[in-house]
Amino acid sequence: VDTDTSLLEMITGLNPSRLADEFNIRCAYDYNHYDTLFLYTLVPIVFVIVVVGVYMLLSRVYNKYKESVRQETITTVFYLTFLVYPGVSQTILETYLCEEFPTADGNEVFKSALRADYRLSCENSKERVIALVYASIMLVVYPVGIVLLYVSFLKRYHDLILKQDSTNLNQDEKSKLKRVSFLISPYKTERYWFETYELFRKLIQTSLVSFLQDTAFPTLSPTIAMNISIIVAFLLMYMQPYKKTGDFWFAFVSLVLLIPASQLSVLELSSKQITNGNYGIMGVEFGLMIVIVLVELWWQKKGKSKSGGEVKDLDRTESHTQEEFVGVVNDNLNTMEENMKLKKRNADVEDENMRLKERIKGLESMVPEDEASRDAVEVAVV
Repeated sequence: VDTDTSLLEMITGLNPSRLADEFNIRCAYDYNHYDTLFLYTLVPIVFVIVVVGVYMLLSRVYNKYKESVRQETITTVFYLTFLVYPGVSQTILETYLCEEFPTADGNEVFKSALRADYRLSCENSKERVIALVYASIMLVVYPVGIVLLYVSFLKRYHDLILKQDSTNLNQDEKSKLKRVSFLISPYKTERYWFETYELFRKLIQTSLVSFLQDTAFPTLSPTIAMNISIIVAFLLMYMQPYKKTGDFWFAFVSLVLLIPASQLSVLELSSKQITNGNYGIMGVEFGLMIVIVLVELWWQKKGKSKSGGEVKDLDRTESHTQEEFVGVVNDNLNTMEENMKLKKRNADVEDENMRLKERIKGLESMVPEDEASRDAVEVAVV
C-alpha cells in the first residue's frame, strides 16, 4: 500500500500543524519546533487578552448590556480553550520528548535529538533550557490551567447547576446559569462535569500516549491507544452522559472509529505492509460495529415504543453542536497524525543508524597504526 497517497495520509494532512509542510512554507520561513511552540501558545493568550479588553470597554460604554457582554465573553473563552486544548497541549508535551541515537556497537549514545524535530539537539544548551522553562510554564497554563478553569466554574455554580431543571429559577439565576451553559448544556444534570472528563480523555489519547513510544517496540504506543479507545467507548456507554440520544451515538461512533485506525498503525508497524487479509479483518470489524450500533438503536426504539415515547430533552444550542463536531474531528485527526508521526520517526531512525554506521566505518579506515597518530585523530574527531 502506498501510504503517501492513502486516505489516512490525506485526512492527516488536514491538520494545521502539517499544512505548513504540505504547502512548503518551510522553504520561505525556516522554523523549528520551538518556533511552533511559541506561536501555538502565545496566539491564544493574546486573543483572550483582546477579548477581555473588549469586554471591559463595552461594559463601561454600554453598562445596561454588561451581563450579556459578560456571557458572550465567557462563552468565547470557553470555545477557544476547548478547540486549542488538544493541539497546544500536544505541542507542549512534545518539547520534553527526546530520542537517542546509539553508535553502531550500541555501547554509547551518539546523538540525542528532539523527537518532534530531529534538527534540534536535546543536549544542554541555552536554547534548550529556555524552551524547557517556557514549556513548563505553558504546561501549567494549558493542560492544567484550562482544566482548572472549567472545574472552578463548575464548582462555583454547582448548586445552581443541580437545580437547573427547576421551574422556580429567578432571572438572576438564569443569567448566571447561562455563563456555564457551554459546559453543561449537552449533558444530564448528574453528569454536568463530563466536559472536564472529555479534556482529560483528549489529552491522554492525543498527547500522553506519545510518551510511551519506544523505537525497540514500535507497536507499543498504537496498541495502548487502541486499548484506551476501547475503554473510553465502554465508559461512555456506561455513563450515558448526554441528554440527547443523537449526541451520544455521534460521540460513541467517533470513539469506535479510532479503534481500527489504531489497529491499522499496529499492522503497518508490525508487518511493514498491509495485506488483503488485514483489510479483511478490519472490514469484518467495521461490519460488526455497524451491526452493534443498528441493533442498539432498534432496541432503544423498541423500548421507547413500549414506554410511550421518549422524554423530551432540553434544547441544545446550535453553536455547541458545532463545537462538539469540531472537537471530535480534531480529536480524530490528532490521533491519526500521531500514528503517522510514529511510522515516520521509525523510518528516520533507521536512516540515521545507517548514516552512523557509514561514518564509523569511514573513521575506522582512517585510524593509523601507531598509538600517537591514533590519539591525534581522536582529538580531531572530538
